[in-house]
Amino acid sequence: METAMIKDKIRKQALKLSDQERAELAHILIDSLNPVDEFGSEDVWSEELSKRIDLYEQGKSSSKPWSEVQKKGRALLE
Repeated sequence: METAMIKDKIRKQALKLSDQERAELAHILIDSLNPVDEFGSEDVWSEELSKRIDLYEQGKSSSKPWSEVQKKGRALLE
């Protein structure tokens, strides 16, 4: 099979996965691009993420839609 056809088949199969499964797959693929954590930041970020999730679940933090964050970020870059 041609590489482009294989990639297309994988893409179609991946898009059939649930949101959670796609997020897990994305994490695995991103980790494969930079498998060595030279600075030990993975543990620090995992800890920070856990804290933020806890705060959000306790109602002590809020969230914003990605479209709003993206719009604000683009405005800052202009």
